[in-house]
Amino acid sequence: MSKVVIIAWREFKQTVFRKIFLLAIVGIPVLIVAVMVLMVAVMEGHQEPPLEGTIAVVDPSGETIEAARVEFNSARIGRDEQQQRQQIQDLAEELTGGSTPPASASKFKMGFGRGDVNVTIEGVTDASDSMIEALRGRLLSDDLLAIAVIPADVLETPNPSVRERDRPEFDLFVGEELDADHTGFIERRIGEAIVRVRAERADLDPDTAMAMLRRPRSSTRRLLAGGEEVQESATLRKIRAQMIPMAFMMLLWIAVMTSSQHLMMSTIEEKSNRVMEVLLSAVSPFQLMAGKILGHGFVGLLIMVIYSGLAITSLVSFALLNLINLADLVYLVIYFFMAFFMIASIMAGVGSAVTDIREANTLIMPVMLIAMIPLILWMPISQDPNGGIGTAFSYIPPAIPFVMILRIAADEPVPVWQIPATIAWGYVCVVGMVWTAAKIFRVGVLMYGKPPSPWQLLKWLRYS
Repeated sequence: MSKVVIIAWREFKQTVFRKIFLLAIVGIPVLIVAVMVLMVAVMEGHQEPPLEGTIAVVDPSGETIEAARVEFNSARIGRDEQQQRQQIQDLAEELTGGSTPPASASKFKMGFGRGDVNVTIEGVTDASDSMIEALRGRLLSDDLLAIAVIPADVLETPNPSVRERDRPEFDLFVGEELDADHTGFIERRIGEAIVRVRAERADLDPDTAMAMLRRPRSSTRRLLAGGEEVQESATLRKIRAQMIPMAFMMLLWIAVMTSSQHLMMSTIEEKSNRVMEVLLSAVSPFQLMAGKILGHGFVGLLIMVIYSGLAITSLVSFALLNLINLADLVYLVIYFFMAFFMIASIMAGVGSAVTDIREANTLIMPVMLIAMIPLILWMPISQDPNGGIGTAFSYIPPAIPFVMILRIAADEPVPVWQIPATIAWGYVCVVGMVWTAAKIFRVGVLMYGKPPSPWQLLKWLRYS
């Protein structure tokens, strides 16, 4: 056992105490934090460029011209942007459970690329081709910000049975220098002016009509088994149902795949350099493999602690710790060891059988495709964690730990019996996969030349 520990410490030390590892693993979180701090600083001190100029609105009826002047009124724009800022602040308070939102949230602006708006609407009732061409010339000479051409059928109330893509459109011409944020702002304002005209034609007050169409908020309460009511937010529900499970699975995936990849690379390197032969003169093949797997297991655990610690610190600083269930962190550790020993046994076995990384990638590709299924199907699994797909792959190694942490972290509770069942079955698979890897490692570690085929690897399992 002491030899296994010595080898494990050697693998851990050679991996962790290298500058490239510290730069890649420790430097990335530091870089992320630095970028976030820089973004907040830029957002707080950024002076947005103004939107100034003239927009030509071509409408023979003249109705859209007057409606556009209302929509581009500075006071109305200021009121709408104040409502948007209030919505952001309400969302921040909702995420933080009603506490005071971070200062950065209150300073965030919806139109990051747009400053003050000072737009003049030039009405044009002549929609002839010659007039449009003349306006295009003024647009090219920077005399106009944009040209909006409003066909008569756009102002009619749309038929609800007609698809959105088949409904009439208005034409908007903008200059080459107008940025995307300004362009989108003009599109929205012209569109709202058209809606205003439609409402006036139906003898409705436009503001009242728009307010009537706004969907009311719901006060959702989830009833627990004991009859207790828990207030539930739609925003929090979406984050818990989709983003949190994805974050847990990606944390597990990064920690396991990074450390096990180091394991395979070190095995291939030591075999190709004949260092393996020197090590085998002092320890048995199983002790060598066990030490290498154990050492890189602690490397993976260190990576997961660093990244999860950064994530939890961020949630605490923004008062968002209620987004995660602390019990899920316990399951994350349990399934981490399961995932690592599954993937590491594959990497160790394949690494001992080849002398080149390209040969190794060919052998591990079929198994890695199974492990990638949770990445590919994370959305349907997180949305329906107890569905057929999620339940089936909860018992197929090596996807078991990745699928289960995705299901457990989802909003819908997993049947209680499935958690211990998958843990028990997963660790049974771990024993079988480690045993298989040990058989391959014992034979392949001293074999050179042509890489073995998958069928030859199966033959090695029968060797005594």
